[in-house]
Amino acid sequence: MTNSRDSQRSLLPEEEDLVTVRPNRAWNPLGRGQFSPEPDYSYSLHNYESRESFSDEVFRDVGLGISNESGDTFLARGKRDSFRSSETSQPNTPGFLKTPQIPTISSPQHQTTCPSRSTVLQRRFSWVPVSIFLLAIYATAFSGVYLAVAFWKPRWTRVGSGAPVAASTANLLCAFFAKTIELAYVTICVAFLGQVLSRRALTGESRGISISDMSMRAWIMQPGSMLVHWETLRYSALTFLGLMALTSSIVAMLYTTAAEALVSPKLIMGPSEKTTLWGKVHASFGNPDYLAYNCQTPIPESMDLTARNDTCLQIEHAGTAYHNYQQWITTWSNLVDQGNTSDRLDKRPKPTGSIWDNTTVTGSWIEIQDITELSKKHNRMVNNITMAFPHGGIPGAAMDQKNNIRQPKQSSGEGQYIIEASVPSPAVNVLCVGMSEDELSPLVYSSWPNANFSATTWSVSAAPDIPQYPSWINSTVVDSLFGFGEKYGQRPPVFGTFPKIHNTITNTTGLWSANAVYLVGKPSVPNPEYVMCAIRAKETGVCSTRYDAESSGAILSTHCEDTFNDLQYNRHDPSFIEGEWSSDWKNVATEWANALSLGSGITNSQASNERLIMQMMPSHDNATDAFTLNPALPSIGEAIAVMVGSTLILSTQSAPFVQGWNYTNTPNDILTTPTYQHFKATLQAIGYASGGTEKWQGVFYVVLIFAFLTSAICLVFMIIEARGHQITDFTEPQNLFALAVNSPPSSRLTGACGCGPTGSQMKERWFIGMEETDEHYYIRAKADGMNSHGISSGYSQLDPMDIEEPGTKPVSPAVNEFRKISKRGSWLAKFY
Repeated sequence: MTNSRDSQRSLLPEEEDLVTVRPNRAWNPLGRGQFSPEPDYSYSLHNYESRESFSDEVFRDVGLGISNESGDTFLARGKRDSFRSSETSQPNTPGFLKTPQIPTISSPQHQTTCPSRSTVLQRRFSWVPVSIFLLAIYATAFSGVYLAVAFWKPRWTRVGSGAPVAASTANLLCAFFAKTIELAYVTICVAFLGQVLSRRALTGESRGISISDMSMRAWIMQPGSMLVHWETLRYSALTFLGLMALTSSIVAMLYTTAAEALVSPKLIMGPSEKTTLWGKVHASFGNPDYLAYNCQTPIPESMDLTARNDTCLQIEHAGTAYHNYQQWITTWSNLVDQGNTSDRLDKRPKPTGSIWDNTTVTGSWIEIQDITELSKKHNRMVNNITMAFPHGGIPGAAMDQKNNIRQPKQSSGEGQYIIEASVPSPAVNVLCVGMSEDELSPLVYSSWPNANFSATTWSVSAAPDIPQYPSWINSTVVDSLFGFGEKYGQRPPVFGTFPKIHNTITNTTGLWSANAVYLVGKPSVPNPEYVMCAIRAKETGVCSTRYDAESSGAILSTHCEDTFNDLQYNRHDPSFIEGEWSSDWKNVATEWANALSLGSGITNSQASNERLIMQMMPSHDNATDAFTLNPALPSIGEAIAVMVGSTLILSTQSAPFVQGWNYTNTPNDILTTPTYQHFKATLQAIGYASGGTEKWQGVFYVVLIFAFLTSAICLVFMIIEARGHQITDFTEPQNLFALAVNSPPSSRLTGACGCGPTGSQMKERWFIGMEETDEHYYIRAKADGMNSHGISSGYSQLDPMDIEEPGTKPVSPAVNEFRKISKRGSWLAKFY
């Protein structure tokens, strides 16, 4: 083994061995600007493979201890400070085992000479300051605009289908600008953080910066680092700068989401706004000639000149009336099965209907009277029902191009709007009174003396011996209830005969200006024996009409007798007269009654509709001799009102939006050319608007607010404090790396070279100083540079004035710049 070592040692130069060979160092710990001689590493180790590995032998010996020729053992030492230099080693120690000397650098004077090639203070109009300043203006201005839009919630009427800007394009542009704001925001926040920390590190009297402070830029750029390196939060999160960095990181993460929630245009139901709408007027309310003429039928006039239009109108009446009635009956059936019924009219199912197969019509019970009180007052069953339906012309006005209301199909099928119009509403009154045979006989032709009744001819023409006007025919016990006689200006009806059980008969003797259609029937119950009903219509002013339209369908409804309803028509038209019954509508109702076979009881035809109506008698209490509404059954008045409701919609679809007919020189009250008529209304439409769609989305206002505030703080800092100048950002990795590798090592980071700093090392304070002789910047720990007086020796040279005075020793511009920066010069510097 000895020979082997000697042979290996002989391969090296005589004065050098493996340990005494020194690497070329970048700096000399014994003097600035002095470099060690270039050592020669050229040597050869021949034929070592045939023996025990030389390196294995050395490390084994170093690790376990080796013996010299005399048998003495050399123990291995594990700490650097326990090694001695080659000059102090024992003479008999092999040269290749001589311990190298590790230099200890304890002051900035013992560091490399690395004069900065440029100043740390950049010119105002260089690329970095200008770009950061412009990004700060952009982020502040546009984040302010987005914040204002989020609070203002404007409606974008020029966004959507058919508009200059499609909704998808508007959303894309909004997301694009939000992303650019976010990118600009992150850039200026990181730049602001770097400027504050760099100035703090350069300022001589500041508290310096810590490693946790320098990691704050990662919070903004990589928010997930706060979870991975949570220890940095412990030391910096509660500082002003830390709170701002945390705020910036949250804003950076959520800004695009907040902009999408509160700024991007989306379909939102807008507020209810007062407006004036227009609709076309063709004819008067309940005009039978207009309705019959405009009824659509494939039968030409030449085929049926006399009855073509009336037949078409009756078919229309039958279709809509039966459909509405059947829906209402179904609703009643469902409520009865559920046990959810009532004997109060306002709690019972509302009248319903439909038009155009996609619009549901809902009416209201108005002028409600208690059936029990009326029955006791008149000693008979009195079922007085008044029902209001919405104005049928509102849907047409809503779709008229003159009103420029965006329809649901024009908003990608997601549109919706609500109109509430101040217009008169059509109403029908059904008054049904119980009568005995004796009380009814004055109005039944077959019971008169010398009557010549024929059921086959009665429906075609009345008997010639019925007294003509001005005769008021016979008086009855119910004249005051129905308004018969000269006192009220109405002739009573005359019926051909008494109907059989479950049958009804209508009268055909009502001459103009009769304002009602009358019906008499025989119920299936013994009390009352017979029932006579008057059906008449009017325009009422106690309601407004509401129209809800959306892509899936529409709802046309009434809003009646509400003290808080400002659109109630009689509140806008002081001249409105309530209770003017329409004589024209009586002729419309006559066709309706014929279409529904309500008069077929004249021949005892047993029509199913008549049978059902006669089964809907109010309940009679024999003990109190009073009538009440049956909770499980509609009343006869309710049923007839629902059936006749279709005529109200039909009568108002082309009628005026005011009471009466205010046009002259119009034959049969029909306009040859439709005329627009305006009316007051409120419009609430769904459209593209900014703002959240849900209440919880209001939390994103915090993000938008802090985005604007922090952007403004960064901009103000750059204007007032930086004044357009940017200092080299030493928190940027490339700058910090260049500074660190050219700085002396520090005992404050002992053990951190492999695993990184931990614990209290994260809060160690660091400064950036300058070796003024060489104009060299370096970073050092504050604790490494304390003298016996507690003053950092690294900053002992910062006392000279930042501006040279006559007679003083001249300094270089770089040194003068450093002194100027390192001295506090503004009121904001105290926050560093």
